[in-house]
Amino acid sequence: MKLRTIAHSRTGDKGTIINVSLIVFNPRHYPFVVRQVTADRVQAHFAELATGRVIRYELPLIGALNFVVHGVVGGGV
Repeated sequence: MKLRTIAHSRTGDKGTIINVSLIVFNPRHYPFVVRQVTADRVQAHFAELATGRVIRYELPLIGALNFVVHGVVGGGV
């Protein structure tokens, strides 16, 4: 299953920090996304772009995860 088939994303940035949200289309997919899309996996995905830590926030009432990625090389999305 491709993640883009069950969720969409929004991003933003402030200097060397980016904010990436992942929002499921259907609430029944939220538990799967919580299990599979971890801060470690997001950090590995952005390894070439960011050197800092990744913090994950869970927003179950709206079926979303929010990731704050620190240490973005060159800054910006």
